[in-house]
Amino acid sequence: MAAYKLNLNRSSLEEDKPTGAEANGKKLAVVLHKGKVYAIYAVCTHEEGPLEEGYMDKDEIICPWHAGAYNIMTGKANPDTNWVHDTPVYKVVEDKTTGDLSVDM
Repeated sequence: MAAYKLNLNRSSLEEDKPTGAEANGKKLAVVLHKGKVYAIYAVCTHEEGPLEEGYMDKDEIICPWHAGAYNIMTGKANPDTNWVHDTPVYKVVEDKTTGDLSVDM
C-alpha cells in the first residue's frame, strides 16, 4: 500500500457532510463522522451516482440518485438497498501537526 495525499485538511471538513476528493485516480467521498475521518469510493455501484454529493444517515452514506446506502466504515451495502453492492473504503491518515489528510491505497 502507498499513501496518497488528499487536497483536504481535517479543519475543512464538516461533521457528517461528504466532501469530494481524488487519490491515485479514484474519486473519493471523505466524511468526518463521530470525530473520525473516513474515505469511501465515491462512485455508487448502482448507476455511478456521486456519493460525495450524498448525505449521512447514522453510519451510512446515502447516494443522492437512488438512495443506495453504504456503511462509511466498512463499505458494506445496506441489505435494504439491494440494488447496490459493497464498495471499497480506504484508511485515512491525518498529519497531527498540520491536519493534512492522506489515504492508504
